[in-house]
Amino acid sequence: EFVFIRVGSTRGINGEYFLDKKFQRNIEGFNKVGIPVGIYFYSYANNKASAIEDAKWVIDQIKDYKIDLPVAYDWESWSFYNEFHQSFYSLSTNAKAYLDTINNAGYEGILYSSKNYLEKVWYDLGYDVWLAHYTEKTSYKGNYKYWQLCSNGKVDGISGNVDINIYYN
Repeated sequence: EFVFIRVGSTRGINGEYFLDKKFQRNIEGFNKVGIPVGIYFYSYANNKASAIEDAKWVIDQIKDYKIDLPVAYDWESWSFYNEFHQSFYSLSTNAKAYLDTINNAGYEGILYSSKNYLEKVWYDLGYDVWLAHYTEKTSYKGNYKYWQLCSNGKVDGISGNVDINIYYN
């Protein structure tokens, strides 16, 4: 019914950008058959400026395609957190800078994160949430627009496991 496609990432902290090897094929295929598309970018942003650069790179990659759903900020670099010398507040400020840049370009921004980090780390950014909580019934009390409930789903025509998400419209 809908799909979120990874556009790409960087090769670690302050690394060079790379386009996901399946991005172009996936987005062209989904656009061709009319399946609504959202985007996510796996970020290693360690400051506001790098988060804005991430957003600008994403915008440049997606500008020629039909994007029906949000463009997500996906920051999961918790194992590098101490190297970033930041607070939870500054992480949230970085995410907001990314999402503001996405919104200012005419797309809808959304924060992707797990239940645990949504409850304990992220500040309210004023943006919708895409909740990752792999369970049959989430206990997350905050508001969310999408819920990723597993990573081992099966979809006809796709070999291997896929993430399964529910969209609350």
